[in-house]
Amino acid sequence: MTSSQPPAWAQAVLSLFLPARGRNGVLGDLLEEYREAQLPARGAPGANMWYLRQAFGFIMRGSLPWALLACAIFIGRDILDLTLPTNDFHMRAVVTTYASISAFAMGGFVTAWRSRRAWSGTALGAIAAVITAVIATVYALTAGQLLLNAAFAANPRAYAALVRAADVPVVPIIIVGVLAGSIGGGIGRVCRGVVVPLKGRVS
Repeated sequence: MTSSQPPAWAQAVLSLFLPARGRNGVLGDLLEEYREAQLPARGAPGANMWYLRQAFGFIMRGSLPWALLACAIFIGRDILDLTLPTNDFHMRAVVTTYASISAFAMGGFVTAWRSRRAWSGTALGAIAAVITAVIATVYALTAGQLLLNAAFAANPRAYAALVRAADVPVVPIIIVGVLAGSIGGGIGRVCRGVVVPLKGRVS
């Protein structure tokens, strides 16, 4: 017997990225489309792939802005190291680290606030961190390397920046993303639980 349900894990992850208001409507519409149109036309494998594409679209719309913000921080740091080389990268590393933590935490806060689920922050942080690591790696292997190599030819002091840009800390980025997103998500869920009832009492 063919299942009339899309993958449960996809529904669960998708629900973390949907606003609390309207969540059931979106999930219901997707499920109806899955059962009534996609399943008869495509069969279970094709219908499941369709559902995963829809879920992926929602998840990317929620995660990509925060991932791009984190990427801008990392790439901006590389450009600064290139244009203004220094012998001491410690302060710049500290600023970059805390700025990226803030980006993931804010993303987790906003997502959890909208969804009213603390786990939404964790999911946002994890996915945004993976996207950030991928983009930063592609940058380091392509455009970043070309720019830094060109600058190195004119300024040998840029060698340190070249080395740093090529070394993308993938695992630390993901760990930071998950932890910061989780913390932001927890705060966002608590704040939403406090602010919304207070607004209701005032009105």
